[in-house]
Order: sequence, then C-alpha cells, then structure tokens
Amino acid sequence: MSVQHLFEPCELPLSKGLQQALLTQLEQRSTSNQSPVTLNFRDSTYSAEAGGFHPVEISLQRTQLGKWKILYITDFAYFGNVYPELERNVDFDIASGQAYFSGMGWQDINTYGVRDFYLLWESNFLSYLDMEAYDDIKTT
Repeated sequence: MSVQHLFEPCELPLSKGLQQALLTQLEQRSTSNQSPVTLNFRDSTYSAEAGGFHPVEISLQRTQLGKWKILYITDFAYFGNVYPELERNVDFDIASGQAYFSGMGWQDINTYGVRDFYLLWESNFLSYLDMEAYDDIKTT
C-alpha cells in the first residue's frame, strides 16, 4: 500500500517524504497502533544562547478506517532577551484549520502564503531529520 493511502487528506500539502518519515518514527517506537500519539523531536544542544534546531511536536490520530490524521505540527523557539522562554513559534493546527506565526498571530490555514511557508518549513524539517539533527525523539 502506498504511504499516501495511510494518511487522511490534509489542507496542507504533506509530502510523501514527511509521511514516510512519520511512519518510520511511529514504527521505531512501536506506537503504530496507539492513538492519539505525539512525536517530539529535540536537539539536545538547542539553547537560547547557542541556538540550534528548533524543537518540533507533531500530533497524529488514527481514524476508524486505520489511517493517520495529522492534528497539528508545532515548531518552538526561544523568545526574550534577559529571561528567554521556549514558546510556540509556528503552529499548523490542521484539526482546526488555523495557522499561527509568532508576531502575526492566528490566521486561516488557507490564507495566502501559509501553504508556501509550510512547504519551506517541511523541506527544512526533513533535511534536519536526514542530518540527524534531532538526537532526542520521543512519543507521548
């Protein structure tokens, strides 16, 4: 069965590469039957001082037909100078059809530019996975 047949259609253009990467992570963690499941991707060296690769959280849920549905994709970053805090930087809340960008707030996921930004974000994320930038990947 094609990897695309294992995922519900989505308002964002999820690539086969992302779908395969998520399936691989789910299978490696023996969570392919668990639902919902959240994948947490972390670069253990990421800090406000040194920078690094932003933490990413992706939540998925199994449908009654056994397909995966992505609920949200959230990218976190440090904000603030004196006391930086890890906060939501980008959030594709697919389940509610909204997208959040720091400095811009919430908007409809179909707003002009969201799709293009998503494609860039996904390309970068897949590159970071290929580089093994995330050395701490967990499920919850």
